[in-house]
Amino acid sequence: MAKSKFIMHQCAYCRKQTKMELVGGMQNEAGDAPSGKVWYRCTRCKHSALLEASSVQKDKNAFSVKIERNECVEYSKDKEYSLGQAIYHVELDDMGKVTKKDKMSNGIHSITVSFEKLGERKLIENLQLETVSQLS
Repeated sequence: MAKSKFIMHQCAYCRKQTKMELVGGMQNEAGDAPSGKVWYRCTRCKHSALLEASSVQKDKNAFSVKIERNECVEYSKDKEYSLGQAIYHVELDDMGKVTKKDKMSNGIHSITVSFEKLGERKLIENLQLETVSQLS
């Protein structure tokens, strides 16, 4: 089984759940055998962490929870969503969970959704007609 170059993991430095890039493995002092520890670098703050390979596999499996279509709410830019809510995006034909909520500099609310097929995407949330007319 091939190793993935990226994992999602809690960065100890920036204290956020981030995408971590595989940097390399650590060798045992006695020989060429791998020690079971792997270096990963946070893509957000660029700090490195030495992680146990077994814990990395557990973290990877924790994020691959299958979402059922009947649990999902259909996405619309007019609706408001909560963290952890399952969403189905009709145009993208993909399901995902809301992982983050933000307010952009122009006042529009956005959500970050971790989709099963497409990965993380930012979507607009709670878009009101008066907000659009103010921006124009």
